[in-house]
Amino acid sequence: MKHLTISKLPAGDYISPGLKIILPDAYFPNMIVGDTQTCPWPYLRREIPHNWYVDGRASSVGFLSRDEAHILYNTALQFSGKTALEIGCWLGWSACHLALAGVALDVVDPLLEREDIRQSVIDSIQGALNASGVQTTVELIPGYSPQRVEEFANQFNRKWSLIFIDGEHGGDGPLNDAIVCEKFAEKDAIILFHHLAAPDVAKGLNYLKEKGWHTVIYQTMQIMGAAWRGNVEPVAHQPDPNIAWELPAHLQGYDVSGNSQKTSEISYKKMNINTPI
Repeated sequence: MKHLTISKLPAGDYISPGLKIILPDAYFPNMIVGDTQTCPWPYLRREIPHNWYVDGRASSVGFLSRDEAHILYNTALQFSGKTALEIGCWLGWSACHLALAGVALDVVDPLLEREDIRQSVIDSIQGALNASGVQTTVELIPGYSPQRVEEFANQFNRKWSLIFIDGEHGGDGPLNDAIVCEKFAEKDAIILFHHLAAPDVAKGLNYLKEKGWHTVIYQTMQIMGAAWRGNVEPVAHQPDPNIAWELPAHLQGYDVSGNSQKTSEISYKKMNINTPI
């Protein structure tokens, strides 16, 4: 799939400068810009004016924003040809961005037990991969994390270099996901989180920080975060300069990519792979 320029973005979208851009929208024919007022979730940041994409068949559940999807995609580009795990894929928007980066992707989600959802995910990812010419594998694994993640990892002696956690957003779900993911992460690994606007999701990132992982926050619509260890580094990100960003109280103390001297000093040596083409 050809990389595009920021000028090609739909109105209402933002992507940080320095990130390679892809638009697999054609393979998600039911994707529309949703109405944030229809979502009952209390942690949706409705004040952020970026497009909130949903599937028209279930319009109260959002996808990653365009900026968030590209943090995911550009992070995954560093791991092309290596193993990646996604916990929670919904209808495959995030999984598609991971697969297009060329990672060998394992996806764990209980909704994959539903034939309609599973087939929709397959159609979208296969269509995008066929159009792009990217050669990779995607394993769709029905089941609940962390139990299914541990079973699969033990069964196939699997470890992952890149992990994306976007499963349960409440209770101890995110913490338990982080615990199992650390167990099966490679020595050099990045673990990404979505929906850190929710305090319970931050428990997972907090756990990894306490275990000695490096961490950073991305100021996006729903707030993403990265934890990493070993010889890898997260992508650099510039928050939309047209927005007066605020950080929730439960994330105070974290470095924000593009928004602090300490984060700037990290420099992210791999930025050369993220220059638009």
